[in-house]
Amino acid sequence: MRALILAAALLCVAGAAQAATQQEAEAALQAATQTEAEAGTLGNRWLPAEAALKAAKSVLGAKDWDKAAAEAARAHALAARAIEQSHEQETAWQDAVIR
Repeated sequence: MRALILAAALLCVAGAAQAATQQEAEAALQAATQTEAEAGTLGNRWLPAEAALKAAKSVLGAKDWDKAAAEAARAHALAARAIEQSHEQETAWQDAVIR
């Protein structure tokens, strides 16, 4: 599933040079939504990721496929970083403990 999400995000970034289609924008939005949901299950939602996701949904409703795909890719990247941060912080506290 992570590979599918990554592929959708890369498709959006790679497709930035050419016009995005409605299907590409919707796929990018779906991938970003799934990644943001995963970050939420870890208890680490980032406000900028949520804002980018909201903007992507808004722009998608306005049928601006290029901007929707770009905002969705941004939301996906931020949510993915939030997930990475959660995993890093699971054990980082151990390094801070005085021994």
